[in-house]
Amino acid sequence: MTTTIDISRDWLATRIQTMIEDDCDIDPAENLVLYGLDSIAVMTFSSELKQLGIEASFEELAKEPTLDAWWALLQARR
Repeated sequence: MTTTIDISRDWLATRIQTMIEDDCDIDPAENLVLYGLDSIAVMTFSSELKQLGIEASFEELAKEPTLDAWWALLQARR
């Protein structure tokens, strides 16, 4: 069963904020690992996206872990 959520860039930025350790503004082009993002959070997020009907593998997300890259991936998969 898929859940209906308005997946917007703001939604993604808010979701990323919950996955990182720093409570700061995120540079959309900066590697999220530098903000404390870890592989378990990326795996969890990949599973969450699948439940929302968006296929984005751990490998795809981990390849370029930035807000800009993830937003581009999500837009391409919707």
